[in-house]
Amino acid sequence: MFKAKKMKTIFLYISMALALTVFIKPEAHSQNALFLNQGNITFEKTTNVLAIMKDNMGDDNVWGAKMVEAYEKSNNPHSATQQFNLAFNGNKTLYTPIETDAPKNPMMDFMLSAGGNNQVYTNLDSSTSVAFKNIYDESFLVTDTLRNIRWKITDETRTIAGFQCRRANAIVMDSIYVVAFYTDLIPSSGGPESFTGLPGMILGLALPHKHMTWFATKVSVSPPVSSASLVPPAGKRKTQVITRKALYEKMQGRLGDWGKNGQLIIQNGML
Repeated sequence: MFKAKKMKTIFLYISMALALTVFIKPEAHSQNALFLNQGNITFEKTTNVLAIMKDNMGDDNVWGAKMVEAYEKSNNPHSATQQFNLAFNGNKTLYTPIETDAPKNPMMDFMLSAGGNNQVYTNLDSSTSVAFKNIYDESFLVTDTLRNIRWKITDETRTIAGFQCRRANAIVMDSIYVVAFYTDLIPSSGGPESFTGLPGMILGLALPHKHMTWFATKVSVSPPVSSASLVPPAGKRKTQVITRKALYEKMQGRLGDWGKNGQLIIQNGML
């Protein structure tokens, strides 16, 4: 009888310990255990400038091929890295560049001058966005509805900035292949630049054939981001207020006969 009671007591203690493990352990997880409705996401954008040069200049003429060869043999970095912050609260997001002390490089500055430092405000409730873009010596305030992206969600997953993300693929601007990784632990359907429309925040983005990637390196909830602080960017004195379609037509009219380089500038400006 004594042994039976002792065994029951031991079994009770084990059951209690297992119950505590089940109910307490999830609470010890990081912020990922909860849905995040506001915060800041730091993105690192990488642009492989040398690969872009090879695609758009290497085959055009002898001068272009020599320029690519000279750049490849120089001490200049082959890729450019930029930092951006995506502040979000509910269904509002604001994407802005983070200033750094990185040394300037003329070729990289040229490659990134067409929409390389965009500021993008997105209101998912009203399906609208306002983007401030510098395209060489002109600036534009592009006000329009959100781009309609037909995503195809896959079963592939990847961990980014501590969040498990699922992959989705799409084609934008008729020919640009996009790979995105989103997390449903951040319910907002936003993302870097003008990429939206998935059932969660996009934390990873790649344009493989355009040699550009955006990946989150940090997600923080402190200090809090208020909805009132997320407002559209304001243009400068000579900024042209324009729709996405009108911007494309303007760029196509000026750069449409520039060959591959012209199309590259147009595509970068439209991102």
